[in-house]
Amino acid sequence: MNHDAVDYFRVDFTPDESIVGGKYYPLGTFAAEALECGLNVSEEIHRSLKRFQEEFQVFLAARDPSSAATALHAMRQLWKVLEELPLYNKLLAGDNRMSALIPYLRGHPDILDEMLTPGTPRNEAYTRWMGKLERLEDELRAFVRNTNWMLEEFFQELPTRRRQDYIKAYAGYRSVMEEAMNQKKDREDEGEEWEDSTVDLDTVSFSYPVNISLVPVKESKSHRLTLAEQMTFESLTSFLYMDLYKGMAAGNLPRRCAHCRRWFLAVGGYDTRYCDRVVPGTGGKTCRKVGAHEREKEKQKTETASREYSRIYNRLKARKRRGRITTDEWNRQVVQAQELKDAFLAKQITQQEYVRKLEEL
Repeated sequence: MNHDAVDYFRVDFTPDESIVGGKYYPLGTFAAEALECGLNVSEEIHRSLKRFQEEFQVFLAARDPSSAATALHAMRQLWKVLEELPLYNKLLAGDNRMSALIPYLRGHPDILDEMLTPGTPRNEAYTRWMGKLERLEDELRAFVRNTNWMLEEFFQELPTRRRQDYIKAYAGYRSVMEEAMNQKKDREDEGEEWEDSTVDLDTVSFSYPVNISLVPVKESKSHRLTLAEQMTFESLTSFLYMDLYKGMAAGNLPRRCAHCRRWFLAVGGYDTRYCDRVVPGTGGKTCRKVGAHEREKEKQKTETASREYSRIYNRLKARKRRGRITTDEWNRQVVQAQELKDAFLAKQITQQEYVRKLEEL
């Protein structure tokens, strides 16, 4: 494959951004996009790739205009799906090179023969290329599943959202994973099965093979020359992990929007809870704007719930102290008050019902 294709592409990295096709993106941008769309697109990859493989095999055998046209259509459908993936939507958009592949092969039967002859360089290249396409679906699923688990388990309850906190959380995650991987190996060496299925450890890796060179680029803000790491990848998921972890080091991290629950990139080490997507039916308001109002409402609601509960609690406590209710009655009514508070916070009863029922205790 050529430069900037599905199994061979280059990305430049500065300390804060990745550079793709001459455009600058905050580190972590593509990892967040993969978390949002990866599972849905991976299913499309499976269907499209299977059809392409079937039609391509027919073409390799028949080599006639009809089979070539059908295989070409299947390839275009597959590439249309691949162009929806993060990064590929920048690299492959408008790239028509693959459309010329099948007509070229049909016009060069000697190349086709070599592709199908085991042990030849073209057969090895063809087998390697097809293998990468076949692994893409599983690798993408593993990235989404493992990264989702890591973020949920190790990055939720952080004291702050600074890059030092991200790095510390990643260190904790890596330590746990490496210990589990060693334990799994020891078990299997002893002929025992590893029964913990929380994470598929066979899909976890901390090595991402790349080729690196240093290239001069202009900084996006100052436009001054600086040196960037130009990395050549042969796997989309290797790039996604690199983007994810470089983003952490820069203070950027994918998060679920507290309003719409979709993934977005929180940048700059800020405790950003909401994305900038437009909320349908709000006249153009974003999750950030709608979510801020809802958060304030919830805060006021929590304060109201606690205030009313404390008022009734103190009243019941005074009654018990004066001997107007027994200890059993006190315990029962306090439990009822707590249940009413929980119901109000869970939006099961209105504020008016909450206050009225508390007064009835």
